Amino acid sequence: MSSTDVFYALGDACYWVFENTLEPIGEIYWVGVLMLGFFAFGYWMWRQYQFNKIAEADPNQLK
Repeated sequence: MSSTDVFYALGDACYWVFENTLEPIGEIYWVGVLMLGFFAFGYWMWRQYQFNKIAEADPNQLK
């Protein structure tokens, strides 16, 4: 068994995973990832707004 056999087996396994999992899912996965990203960004901005309000109200912080 040479390294060529190992690399071909790895390539065949990756191709099998792509054909049998990613192709049937289609765009649903990526739309979900995009929506999760928008939600996470909105939550992050909301928390940043809260932290900025707390920081402006605290006169004893270092600037």
